[in-house]
This record gives sequence, structure tokens and C-alpha cells, in this order.
Amino acid sequence: MSLDNTVVVLKNNKNKHLAVLKDDQEFVSQNGVIKFNDIKELPSLVTSSNNHEYHVYVPSFEEFILLMKRGPQIIYPKDIGSILIAGNINKNSNILEIGTGSGALTLYLNLILDKESQLFTLDESKRNQRRAQKTIERFLTSSKINNNFLKVNFINTNLSNFSFKDIADEIDTIITDIPEPWEFFMKNKIEKNLNWVSYLPSITQVEKIVIKLHEHNFINIKIMETLNREWIVDKKIVRPKNEMVGHTGFVVSARFLSN
Repeated sequence: MSLDNTVVVLKNNKNKHLAVLKDDQEFVSQNGVIKFNDIKELPSLVTSSNNHEYHVYVPSFEEFILLMKRGPQIIYPKDIGSILIAGNINKNSNILEIGTGSGALTLYLNLILDKESQLFTLDESKRNQRRAQKTIERFLTSSKINNNFLKVNFINTNLSNFSFKDIADEIDTIITDIPEPWEFFMKNKIEKNLNWVSYLPSITQVEKIVIKLHEHNFINIKIMETLNREWIVDKKIVRPKNEMVGHTGFVVSARFLSN
């Protein structure tokens, strides 16, 4: 079986690296060289030219997202979990994502939605959307996930020019990852049952979208911040890690009811 163009994690005792296996190419680090032609199956345990052992395996979603090359800032895995719950998202959801970015959230939505669902993602940058499409295809191919039946509908436009009514009947959840999500309401109006989730880095942005959601009669408005702290459990050492994943963004959720 050819492993050419497969995304893998190369892990030694201290570090993880994301690499794409290419025939006749190699991974080079201070620990030596690993020739990709020497990797015959996954997972594998390989030894570099300097006699360092590496585990080689297909990345999890979290590893793929955190280690991949990216353009715009990603939504972190810890926040994706919060967004899914806040938006009441399940396999039957029909979603408009505003702000494709590097495609981290787009990819996860692609993984969990059923073939009958609708997934639209809007971004003014064609470059971002090409990167996101490549991200999705590469992860699905490397993970041997057959999810080609779910089509991602890319909408390439500025939010100020976007007309929600064109797809409103197909959407039950809107997720935004842009600096000024309140601009949605300059031209668009919500008139059906719908869940709203905005991901924002600063509290001043949160205040503005909350005011706008109140003005447009949303209820159950909630602001949440998720913090992650890992622990070390190793023989006699049981303590939290010195580093933690602190503030990355606020998740603002709300609901609109048509009656």
C-alpha cells in the first residue's frame, strides 16, 4: 500500500512534528534524518540516522489542527467543543459558518455532519477557502475517512454583501469567527428558529454582539470562556503542568424563536 501524500505525526520523547510522506523525500531535524521510503506501514516505530526513535502514525484531529501550517488564527479544539454544545449542533444540523479562515472548524463540522446536512462557509478570501479545502481533503484522505458525500458549500464574498435570505430556509445554526459579526445584521434579518454562536477574542467585541443580539430579539444569550489545564501523573509526581491553555476566545451563544 502506498503511503505517498499521507499526513503523519513524527513523535519522539519530547516533540511532535507533522509531515507529509513523499516518495524519495525525508524528514530532517537535529535528531537526524528519517527517509520516508523506509516507512512501510502505519503506525510504525522508526530510527533516525542519529539513532533516535520516532513513533509514526496518522494524527488525531487535535494533533492535525494544532501542528498544521495555517494562515489565519485557528479556533482551538477546546473552543470547538464549546461551540458545538453552545450551538446545539448534532449530525442533522444545517450550518452557516461565517469566517472559513484556516478551516479547523470547517473540517470538524465536515466530520460530524450527516450526508443529508447542509454546510455553508463564507469568507471574503479565496486563498483561505482554498487552504481550508486542502486541509479537509488531506485529513480525510490520511485518516481513511470516506466523507465525500458531505459537500462543503464555499461562499466567497464580503459579509456586507451577503444575502442570508438566499439560504435561510436551509440553516438552523449560524457560527461566526470574524472580528465584527454584528455586520451581519446591517443587511440581514433573522425570521426563523435559529441558534447563533460567535467566537471572539476580546470582551469589547463580545459587548457589541450581545447588544446587537438583544436588539434583534434573541434570547438565552450566554458568554463563556473555556480554560484548559493539563495534569502530570508520573510515578510520584502528581501536579498540574506549569503551562496551561488560557484565554483564546469567548464563545457567545443565543437563540432566536420565531413565535
